[in-house]
This record gives sequence, structure tokens and C-alpha cells, in this order.
Amino acid sequence: MLSRALIFFFLILSFATAAMSQNKLLDAPEVIPPATAAMQTPSFWIDRIDNPDRVIMTAPEIERFNAKNRSRSLTGKRVNGDHYKIDPVLSSGNFSGIIFNMDDPLAITTFSGAELKEHLGRVKTYLEKQLWDRRQIPYPAWRKAELVEELDIAAVPAQITPRYGITVRHTLNRFTPTHEKAYGGQYGWLDMFQNAVLETNTPVAILHSSKNGDWLYVRSHYSFGWVPADCIATGNADKIRSVADFEDFIVATSHKVPVYADRACTVWHGDLYMGGRLELRGKEADYYDLSLPVRMADGRVGTINGFVKADATVSVGYQTYTQRNVIETFFRLLNRPYGWGGTGHERDCVGTIRAVLRTFDIDTPRWTVYQLNHTDHVISFPADTPVEEKYRYLDSCEPGITVTGFDWHVLLYLGKVDGVHYVIHQNGYSYHDKDGNEIRVGRVAVNHTELEGGADIKRWTELSVFKK
Repeated sequence: MLSRALIFFFLILSFATAAMSQNKLLDAPEVIPPATAAMQTPSFWIDRIDNPDRVIMTAPEIERFNAKNRSRSLTGKRVNGDHYKIDPVLSSGNFSGIIFNMDDPLAITTFSGAELKEHLGRVKTYLEKQLWDRRQIPYPAWRKAELVEELDIAAVPAQITPRYGITVRHTLNRFTPTHEKAYGGQYGWLDMFQNAVLETNTPVAILHSSKNGDWLYVRSHYSFGWVPADCIATGNADKIRSVADFEDFIVATSHKVPVYADRACTVWHGDLYMGGRLELRGKEADYYDLSLPVRMADGRVGTINGFVKADATVSVGYQTYTQRNVIETFFRLLNRPYGWGGTGHERDCVGTIRAVLRTFDIDTPRWTVYQLNHTDHVISFPADTPVEEKYRYLDSCEPGITVTGFDWHVLLYLGKVDGVHYVIHQNGYSYHDKDGNEIRVGRVAVNHTELEGGADIKRWTELSVFKK
């Protein structure tokens, strides 16, 4: 006969199991209804476009497009006539170090120490929040104190003369000088210390270093943040430009492309991620011959030969900006896992759009509203605009070059099938099934525009067409 203690144990276990069964966290199916298996291929969408190979913007037009974005206004006008400003969003972006109007970090000759202290002060303030570590327990106070000490705020001078550098590999751009993760909730899964990523060959202005010298606080063209010192090679501005600027190059057009140290392509050197560029020296039957930036023993920048297989998914020069090329490039990321701010060298919603557009030389910032307002062709409306009206606006936009979303999410519009509109996006959201189970997507997916979460058109506030 079972003891009372054992009976009690089984009762508790059954109650816990029942509770869990009522609130399961499940993986989303590979094909999210009402999408079909055929919709998981780029050709399905491209075949529905009248002229998918039409050039949307030429290279000179993209160059002018990028130049305009470096001084774009922070105000806009909604379809109802109301003027709006994105200043409230700027406070969020500024807090994390993301820049709306992108600019050349090598042009920075001086930087205010007071401004830098303000940046580092935000980090210090953030560390006063309740955070949790990977063990799902409160982030230790002693470790927070160590991180504040590593900020070395007291060492910041009144006026900074920056050093210059270039990234020698794809690197995470961190909010704090550590590889450790921190979460905003006990069971959170987004690393709140992660900020952005910097591609290989990205010039930076070096403004500060951590107390132990292992991390550098840098300004890139679109962000401030901490990067590991061993990812940066230094030099004067002219030297960095000579390494970063080149006429002939390859661009990675898939998630990542292996780069090798030998012509036989057997000794792995690193990876070039989508949108990243490397200087092209020549091409042979079996490989591309490249110039790679490296950090020399003294920390200065140098170059070595590198090689990529001839059949790698790359473009010689930037891709031609067409609807076909955009859709095909995006679909190469289908099912890639979600990576907040580049966590795990993956991408979030903004990072995915940014990576795809970078293969065409279109440069956008790392923030949803920033990205949605980096074109002259923005249809902006209040979130509570009737869905039918939003669909009328969407039907006036071109698939493959229309980015849509709201404060916290962006998506690429694919088209309309049997009266249903579809998007492809890095879906970090969940939805619920008819039994109330939470269905986690957490990957690049194709779905309709009324799926619970970021794809839900009821939440949208902008439609942005990336054209001249």
C-alpha cells in the first residue's frame, strides 16, 4: 500500500503535469497555416510579379539614397494629415547607442568627454535594474560592480581624440564590456547586454577602453558600443580607409560564407556574413582570391590573402536591386533562428532586413522605426486605423521592396494570394493555438498578416517602400 507521503507526491506531480499540459510551449510548424509548402520558395512569389527583374534603383541612385539618409528629418506626416516626430523613439535608440542619421566614424576628429560619460552613465544606470543571469537567478551585485568598474568612467578626459580602427571579423557590439548574458526576466531569452553587430571591414572611431583593456568602446557608422579589443585593428584614418575602401569585392549573399587561409580551401579562417564585403584580388577556377584585414601583433591593421570557394553564395560587387534578387536573398535566411541584436551571430527582425539590403549597398540603421523612416516613400498611420484601410494602403505597395511594421517589429511584404496577404520576416514572436498553447516561432518565417504577434496588421503603423 502506498504511503501517504508517496500518494501526496503523485498528487502534486499530477497537478503540475496537468498545469503544464494546459500551458505548453511548442515549436511552430515549418509551414505556418494558412501558408502552404509552395509559399516557402522564392519562385512562388517572384512568379506573381509582372517584371521582377526591373531595376528599382541603380548604383548611383542607391548612393544618393544613402547620402540622403545621413541627414533625414525626424518628422513625418501621417495619411490623416497629422505631423509626427520619432523623437520618443530616439530616446530608446540613444539609450542603447543606435544612431538614426548614420555618418563616417573616420571623420570624427574630437569627441566630447561629457557626452561619452553620458553614454557610459546609461550603462551604469541600466546595471542598477533587476536582471537575471543564465542560471535564472538575480544577476550578482558583485558582478555588476565589477562591470561598472570596467567602464572606467573616471578615466574619460574632457576632450577625446579618437583612435581609428577596423573590424577584422564579424563581431558583436555589446552594451556592456562582457560576453556574459543578462536577461530582463527570470525566464527571459533575450540577452539585454547585446546591442548590434559589426561586419568584417567596418571602420570605427575608438573612444575609450575598459579598465583591463580587453574591450574597446567604439563608434561605428550606425552605433556606439563595446567590442572585444582583439576584433579591432588600428591605424590612422588614411590607412583604415585604404583597407576598408576597394573597387573590386565580393559580398556574402547567404547567412554566412566560409573564408579560408589556403587556396585549397581546407584551412578555415573565419566567416563572412550576409552583407559583408571582402576585397577581390582575382578569381581562379576553384576560388576567389581575397585580401583580408588582420590585427598584427602590435595591434595595427595589416592584410593577408584569403580564399572563398568559387561556388560560394556571393556576388561580385553589390547585387542589382530588383524584386527578384531581394526575395531570393531573403529566402536564403528562411528558418534561421532568431538572434536579438545579433545574439549568437544570428539576426533579429531589423538585422535581417538590414543584412538583405546591405547586399545591394542600401544602408539602414538598427532600429525598427529608424529603418521604417529611411525612405521618402513612407505611408504612416495610427495603429488603430481600420484594418481594411491598412490593406488598401498595402495593396498600393510593391512586393519585395516594401518594409512594414511598427515600433517593435519590421517585415518584408511578399504579396497577396486568394485575398490573403503574406510577409516574410524574422519572427521572434509566439502565437497561441485553439487550446491555448503558446507556439514559439523564433525564426525567419512566411506567414499571413493577421497572425498573432509582430505580423498582425492591427499593430502596424508604417509601410515603407525602398525606391528612389
